[in-house]
Amino acid sequence: MYISAWKSAAGSSASRARPHYIVAVTALAACLLAGIAVLGQSPPSVDSPDTTRDRVNSQRWWPTKGTVPFAAFAGASACGECHSKKTSSQLTTPMAQAAVRLEQRAPSPEIVPGSLQLGPYLYRISSGQLGSRLAVSSGRQSIIASIAWIFGEGVHGQTYILDHDGAFYESQVSNFAALHGMDLTPGHTRVAAGNLKNALGEQLSMSAAARCFACHTTYATTDSKFDASRAVPGIHCEQCHGPGVQHIDAIHADQREEALKTIFNPALLSPAGSVDFCGACHRTTLDVVESTEAYGPINVRFQPYRLEKSRCWGTLGDARLTCVACHNPHEPLIHDASSYDQHCLACHAVRGSESVGHDATPAVCPVATSNCTSCHMPKSDVREMHAQFTDHFIRIVRAGEKYPN
Repeated sequence: MYISAWKSAAGSSASRARPHYIVAVTALAACLLAGIAVLGQSPPSVDSPDTTRDRVNSQRWWPTKGTVPFAAFAGASACGECHSKKTSSQLTTPMAQAAVRLEQRAPSPEIVPGSLQLGPYLYRISSGQLGSRLAVSSGRQSIIASIAWIFGEGVHGQTYILDHDGAFYESQVSNFAALHGMDLTPGHTRVAAGNLKNALGEQLSMSAAARCFACHTTYATTDSKFDASRAVPGIHCEQCHGPGVQHIDAIHADQREEALKTIFNPALLSPAGSVDFCGACHRTTLDVVESTEAYGPINVRFQPYRLEKSRCWGTLGDARLTCVACHNPHEPLIHDASSYDQHCLACHAVRGSESVGHDATPAVCPVATSNCTSCHMPKSDVREMHAQFTDHFIRIVRAGEKYPN
């Protein structure tokens, strides 16, 4: 559901002028990160430190980096020996449930059978003793592909990764919760009659598949080689914290200082680095700026970009406003709006200056002091996804205003 829109952001060169504040963030980030010596936490590239591409290239570890040998990873169960509470709760998060690998010779309860007529093509999804399959037919012609993976937790929708003739395809149709059925996968375009194979979906190159799997699975790419057979469904410990074997060996050897150096700790990142860290899959500001396909309401899904548009963020970033300041990545997502009030009111609790900065006193809302996000972070419709997403661009919302890109 996401790879088509992601590719241009991850692999393109800048075609638009960058916002002026990026220059300031670039310089500050380089200074803030210069002294960090923990695994992979070296200073980012001075040129363009805020794109995922440059973060991956400049850091020894980043969430979508796949250069580390497979043998360097310990596995989530090894992490649980010391961090059992975190590993147990993390399994209940949306990230941990971002993918499902399907059995090839058995029915899959995750599959919702159904059909959809999309232009000249009829799509049918089924699951039985032969496995789960997507069949596409037009007139007397038909083509069938195995559904190897489901990507997406299913709250809004799920996209199928097909295995056909030894290649992966991102399915042309996805299942949407609001529809209780299928529609065109976001980022895809309708296929004209007479091209049955293309009607299956988009065939993924090795690099595109690697990027896709990097944000839905763990261990799919190691030693710079993509291998879906090694992929563990969902995002787990080492996809964010990096390889753990050296860390665990140091712990067992009672070398605590060495242990701290051999695991990646995102808590040590600067505010901009922290948000970019999450942006490796959720899109950084510069990923969006450099994309030709991430403008308009669709970019409400790219929370790091939206967050950094907020006045609260300022020009230098603020540790009180990073993704992890409100969302604990080791615990399930909290949906109750009032639970986030404490974060807003930690700054907006005393009436003061209208200016916003690290030392300034932010203004107090004259309307209410509860359910802050319901007004200042409204939900926005993404039509092609048949769902609403919370807009992380924190602002005073004016009635009738157009979507602020």
